[in-house]
Amino acid sequence: MQRRFSLVATLFFISGATGLLYEVAFSKLLGYVFGATAYAVSTVLAAFMAGLALGAYFGGKTAGRFSRPLAAYGVAEIVVGAICAVSPAALDRLTIAYISLAQSAPGSLAAITALRAGLTSLVVVVPTVAMGATLPLLARVVASDALGDKKLPALYAINTAGGALGSVASAYAILPLLGVRGTMQAAALANVGIGIVAIVASRSAASHEDAPRVAASSTTPKNEDGEALLTALAAASGLLVFATEVVQTHLLALLIGNSAYAFGLMLAVFLVCLSIGAARAPRLAANHGAGAIARGLVYSAIAVALTLPLWEQLPSVFLVAGKVVSGWTGREIVRALAALVILAPPTVWMGSTFPLLLRAVAGRAEVARAVGRLTVANTLGTIAGSILTGYFVLPRLGSQGTLIAIAAAFAAAGVLAARGAGLRGSALGRVAALGAFALVAALLLPRWDLARLTNGANVYFTTGPRPDSIAFVREDVHGGVTTVVDRGPIHTMYTNGKFQGDDGPEMAAQRRFAHFPSLFVKREERALVIGLGTGTTLGTITAYPWKHIDVAEISPSIVEAAQLHFRGPSRNGLDDPRVHLDLNDGRNVILVAREPYDLVTIELTSVWFAGASSLYSREFYELVRSRLAPGGVLQQWVQLHHIRRRELATIVRTLRLVYPHVALFLGGAQGILVASAEPLVASQSRLARLEKLAPMIDVSNGAPLASLLSELIASESDLDRFVAESRDDAKDTPVSTDDDLYLEYATPKGNVLDYNRSLTDCVGMLEKYRTPAAEVRARHLSL
Repeated sequence: MQRRFSLVATLFFISGATGLLYEVAFSKLLGYVFGATAYAVSTVLAAFMAGLALGAYFGGKTAGRFSRPLAAYGVAEIVVGAICAVSPAALDRLTIAYISLAQSAPGSLAAITALRAGLTSLVVVVPTVAMGATLPLLARVVASDALGDKKLPALYAINTAGGALGSVASAYAILPLLGVRGTMQAAALANVGIGIVAIVASRSAASHEDAPRVAASSTTPKNEDGEALLTALAAASGLLVFATEVVQTHLLALLIGNSAYAFGLMLAVFLVCLSIGAARAPRLAANHGAGAIARGLVYSAIAVALTLPLWEQLPSVFLVAGKVVSGWTGREIVRALAALVILAPPTVWMGSTFPLLLRAVAGRAEVARAVGRLTVANTLGTIAGSILTGYFVLPRLGSQGTLIAIAAAFAAAGVLAARGAGLRGSALGRVAALGAFALVAALLLPRWDLARLTNGANVYFTTGPRPDSIAFVREDVHGGVTTVVDRGPIHTMYTNGKFQGDDGPEMAAQRRFAHFPSLFVKREERALVIGLGTGTTLGTITAYPWKHIDVAEISPSIVEAAQLHFRGPSRNGLDDPRVHLDLNDGRNVILVAREPYDLVTIELTSVWFAGASSLYSREFYELVRSRLAPGGVLQQWVQLHHIRRRELATIVRTLRLVYPHVALFLGGAQGILVASAEPLVASQSRLARLEKLAPMIDVSNGAPLASLLSELIASESDLDRFVAESRDDAKDTPVSTDDDLYLEYATPKGNVLDYNRSLTDCVGMLEKYRTPAAEVRARHLSL
């Protein structure tokens, strides 16, 4: 039996890793179709989790019918692998269906959400149902011996640890190496292999799988009230754990980073801590008996409360580390340790609750049915916790207030669990006292120092001068933490501590995001601005005679900040009757656009933000080209600081593969790419007409529009020469695609570079490929 458990544990560990790989891969692939807004991401996650819940229900209901449950488990794993292997191909058809339905559907958020949920379910329902059935099936296998009450929680812990491995491996190795589709194919092969091994092993284990069950454990309820309590606790555990994860991920994005590596790291640390908590569940049960679940819940409350002061100290950790740790690997280790310190105390205790519930039913004759019921309740609780916290509680209470509310909820759940377990007198009083201590501690601890919390030290392990005041702070699940700070007369906007724009020196570049492409557009009918920021680019666009302007912005907090604090630079652009604001990501707006655009201008944060590279991929450029009117122009910002030559060349090469005419401008120390399917030619007559708008357009430093052509660095053949000479170790410059994610995993490594030196080096390097002034006039200026 020990050999059999070791085999089952190994298989379930690998299954946990592949399950996490699928979740990440599906999120990326479906994000390309449905968008990267929190609503779209939550819809995909909810559909994924609902499939798991459905699988747990059917698995629990039917597991008792199988004479060889290990073989049934093997079949489920093979189904997962087989369906996931072909899912990427199915997504191509899904995209076509979504475009057609979204264009004809009502514009309400509810209708679009329902459409996304339905289409997501078509792709993920079969594999997720099969995944959800695995734990109830294995419950019959491992709970059939005298140590089942220990082995079932251990199996859950092992599966969770597998998920942690999948998370860190996907971020640091598998996805960068294999790409999205390659990762899914590799995971699918692993699942099929797991299934085959399980089926073969079930033959030798058949004589043991139906061994008599052990007697029900002392913590197993014998009445309907007890059953209801266990189910309620399973749901509460899922809700509170995911509520905590939402807030912690939200804070860690602010305090540890927004890169794909950072998110993989956060999830891995969270799952490791849950796994440790699950592994400790039997010891907790041995020490506290019927009160173990209650103790675990109130200890979770205490840990959440007592770690509250640590959150605002994390920026100091990065500032200190920045003085001695300069390499990328070292800084990633610092991030991992910081995440571990802040997450471990509460998450380890949280991880004990569900395994204790599994232990409570491990000795039952119908263990699979009981495990299935608890898993369904727990999974539905996770969906509720994610949605309620992200969309309702967090925006209203903020991170600190939400964590206080979570601590109170854990304490209350602990007291209810103690009463339900039959604790009375001093035993119940101790649990209640611990819960009260957690609540009082959370309420009495000082409020966080927002200036320290939002200083962005995690980005470059350094920070600028402390602001004179913080004029605006908003938290939302869409854009993270948006702040506007004052330093003297200048207002500056940040998202998760990362610079977004100001009403001072950066306005030169922000206005040029509109000026450069406007030199070349053939018509001024419809424009799309992707990324609002301070609204300065939008305000400049409104000074031109466009008939209709769409704005795509994910974060409502950024919109609010722009309206409150940047109405001057934005020229009240959002109030312009020609402007239509869409709280959506730009890629999805373009995907479902009904009419073509003459200009698409993109003002994003840095390329290294997780998901931002999807707007620098060949597929995205092809999508934009298909939505541009004849003579239409695409403008895209590209950073010239904290970026290495190979990544910059990758962006340029990818763009050049789609657009025959590309020019790179340097304005306000920023790179600005302009691309079109037709030659980029500014006529003298057009420039003369635009000059009449100059006072309203407010060209920086009084430079006439005609002089903007002098800021062109390189175009077409000169850019091709730059790309050709950017080969690395005899390797061609990569092409950025939705599948290979090269930019997403390469660009964060540039953050260790010095800002001034990297910018100087990059500009100096590009100067070697500058198009001569005479050729600029010949190529890009006509009579």
